[in-house]
Amino acid sequence: MTERVLANLEAKFAEGNYYDILQSYKALYNRFSTQKKYKETVALLESGCNKFLEYKQWNCAADLAKLLVECYKNFKTQYSNESKEPIIKIFKNFKGECAGKISFMRDAIEWSSKNGGDSKGSEEFHSLLAITLSEEGDYIDAQKHFIFGNDYFAFCEMLKNWTEDVDEEEKDLYITRAIFGLLCLKKLKQASDLYNLFTTKVIKGDPSPLLNFDRFLLLTLERDALPLFNLLRQKYERSLKRDPQFKKFLDQIANIFYNVPLQSGGGGLGGMLSNLLSGFGGMGGNSGSGLASMDVDSQSVELDEMD
Repeated sequence: MTERVLANLEAKFAEGNYYDILQSYKALYNRFSTQKKYKETVALLESGCNKFLEYKQWNCAADLAKLLVECYKNFKTQYSNESKEPIIKIFKNFKGECAGKISFMRDAIEWSSKNGGDSKGSEEFHSLLAITLSEEGDYIDAQKHFIFGNDYFAFCEMLKNWTEDVDEEEKDLYITRAIFGLLCLKKLKQASDLYNLFTTKVIKGDPSPLLNFDRFLLLTLERDALPLFNLLRQKYERSLKRDPQFKKFLDQIANIFYNVPLQSGGGGLGGMLSNLLSGFGGMGGNSGSGLASMDVDSQSVELDEMD
């Protein structure tokens, strides 16, 4: 029955009346859903999405893709390799800009977060959305999803493209904001990997004091070294004042890695991330302290001499 219905629908695409075809898919979706026919519903929507994509009817495909996520939600489908595969395949087959494609993946991220995926949503979904947003030039929104994702090579490439027309002395702000965002999710290894990629591929010349702070911070967080963490903040205070949001994020990082209580009224992590990652602009200043070495409670880190 289902195969015959799908065959009849697919045969109509040659006629080019895409609106009527879409309405037929939606009517069948409602019927199958009401009858609790899960497999038939999923097969219908997958087939319809793929056919509309084949004919480059992006908006129609996006409508059915969002219904697929709705189906997953209604049937309480758990996030798994099997359930995520159609979403990934459909999303990758969109070409060019399409607002519906973006909202489809946002819906998929929400579904995955509540049905067995990561509590912040599937890292793979976040990365796919981040790459698409980056390709469309929406770097601020892309960065938010890269932080929740798992593709740090693509993250670095996005930062490289974003900073192409930025003054060299301002590029350290971009990587610092990205690193702080990752550290607020306790992604220390990922933050270190991104720092190494960025400083290798993007930064020209000697590292700035802020980049030196980033490097020493990442090393410090690998161990139980709160006094050293606090001394780093003190010694690089002038550089950190280049972005007023940095203090709040370092307080959050201290709470996450060293259980330092947060002051009341600090706001939620989601709001902080939004503020941090949307805060790109002309913040001047590039200062640091000339410290050769630090020794705190017998825990030492060798620091470079800085001007």
